[in-house]
Amino acid sequence: MRVFLAGLVCGAVSGGLSFNSTGDARAAVAVAIIVAVLAWAGFAFAFAVIELGD
Repeated sequence: MRVFLAGLVCGAVSGGLSFNSTGDARAAVAVAIIVAVLAWAGFAFAFAVIELGD
């Protein structure tokens, strides 16, 4: 659950910053979705490496 929430927070922050910088809502949503998915994938990869490394 923490990984999901961390991904949402990363996506929301990056989308908000993108919207603040560009004023384009479509671009901000795209950035937010991309960052959230990459954050989830990165957290999952890091978790797998830590768990499988032991």
